[in-house]
Order: sequence, then C-alpha cells, then structure tokens
Amino acid sequence: MTQTSVPTMTAAARAVGLTKTYGKGATEVHALRGVDLEIRRGAFTAIMGPSGSGKSTLMHCLAGLDRPTSGQVMVAGQPLENLDDDQLTVFRRENVGFVFQAFNLLPMLTAGQNIQLPLELAGKRVTDETRARAQMIADTLGIGKRLGHKPSELSGGQQQRVAIARALVTQPAILFADEPTGNLDSETSAEVLDHLRRSVRELGQTVVMVTHEASAAAYADEIVTVKDGHIEGVTR
Repeated sequence: MTQTSVPTMTAAARAVGLTKTYGKGATEVHALRGVDLEIRRGAFTAIMGPSGSGKSTLMHCLAGLDRPTSGQVMVAGQPLENLDDDQLTVFRRENVGFVFQAFNLLPMLTAGQNIQLPLELAGKRVTDETRARAQMIADTLGIGKRLGHKPSELSGGQQQRVAIARALVTQPAILFADEPTGNLDSETSAEVLDHLRRSVRELGQTVVMVTHEASAAAYADEIVTVKDGHIEGVTR
C-alpha cells in the first residue's frame, strides 16, 4: 500500500521542500528536488533507489552531514538550519548514530572498548549504568560474549554488529545505516539486518537504512523509493 507522509508528533525526522544542487551552470546537478518526507519514530525505514537517485544525499541531509541548498530538516524536534557548524557537530554526537559499509573499528581496542568509545569522546564518564547498557545492547545484537575480542578476532558480521552497538550506546534519537551490508555475504547480511530489526523491536530504536537491495529493504517497516531526486513512493 502506498501512502503519503502526514506530519505527526511521532516524527523522528522530517524534511520539507528539500533541495540539494551541486555545481553551477553546465555542470549543475540536482540531487534532490523538493523532497517532503517524515521518518516515523520507533520504526525501521529503508530509503531505496538506484545509484545516482539521490538516496545517499537525502540521508546525508537528514543526518546533518550535509546542508541542503534549500528546504528544512528537523531531527528530534530541532531545525538543523538554526545550528552553526559547531552546534551541528554537538547535536549529531548527542542525537544521531551512524553505521556504514566500512566497520571503522579501532583495531587496537576490544569490541567492548570500541562500543564505549563514543561516550569517552563526548567526555562522558563510563559508569556501571553505561556499562550495563552497553552489555544489554551487545546481548541483544548477539555479541555479548565477544566483547573482550579485538576486531581481527571477529567475523565481518560480528564487526558490523559491534559498529551497530557503538552507534546505539549513546541512545541516539535516530540511527542512520548507509549500505550496512555492502561488504558482507548474503548469509551474514541477513544476520545483520535481523539484528537491526531487533534493535527497533526490542530497544525502540528509530533506524533509517539506505540500500539499493530489495532483499535488504524487505526488513523495514516502511520503504521510501527515491528516483531522480524525487520521492517516487512510500510503501508500508
């Protein structure tokens, strides 16, 4: 069933009239063309489209990694255009989690230390409460018994689950995953996607995943299809 997004108080993020243009003159590229979109809180949303469709640009604007040419982005009730670069950096650190194709784990740290790293980088003291939360997330993602291992001692799927746990430990308002299974085989991809699904179901996390694979998008509650910089459809 295809539906249009209707603004509600349950939105984790919202884009209104979003445009993004790169270059000028003959080299001008319109990556986004007046996008309106609402991301539901506590849901798993997949943004899907072919290469060059604008799906990654949309995610980067929603996540505050890139500023739109025009339009408004709101995350956790905060209009991002009202923030300067330093404020935006702090806001992302406190409200947004990221998972990418590359696991980006520090090889000299254990899985548990990698998971707690965002707390330390934010200057937050690691307490018994935060350790318990990290352990709970790791258990939910099926890596609770691997926290003492370094990345080189983990499989690709386990490393990606450590990266997901690291993104979740700060309790972000929204987690963005950009092609999170792009470097994994089909069986391991299914495991990682299932654990992302569990983070929504069991932890109440809002997840937005960019993918070009229909099999990956099938794990989501809602699929947003992007084509030529437009929202072609929203399927629940």
